[in-house]
Amino acid sequence: MNKLLINFSLLFILLFGFSYQVSGAEVLQVTSSSVLLIGDNNRTYTVKIACAEVSTDLEQNAINWLRGELPRHSKVNLRPKGSVDGVLVAKVIPMETGLDIAESYLRKGFIDTKC
Repeated sequence: MNKLLINFSLLFILLFGFSYQVSGAEVLQVTSSSVLLIGDNNRTYTVKIACAEVSTDLEQNAINWLRGELPRHSKVNLRPKGSVDGVLVAKVIPMETGLDIAESYLRKGFIDTKC
């Protein structure tokens, strides 16, 4: 009886355990160095990247780098920090790298300090 239960459990895991697919939010557009348009299932919304205040002289370089890091349809995890004027403020973490964008900005020299 135990052998039958174990075999059934293994079959269940093989059939259903590997079919689970991770789905995160998807980048639709990089609007600026700190603002993204995100899609999540059938919703779209604007997200401001938390702690990513890039100076105006580095803005274009930061946008170009961000577009390279987060091309259209990139999957990201969002860690909400609040909202400002109806816009979600969140940590943005690409699923590929697992590194917070604001931390990457700091390493690249686009921002001086992390909040």
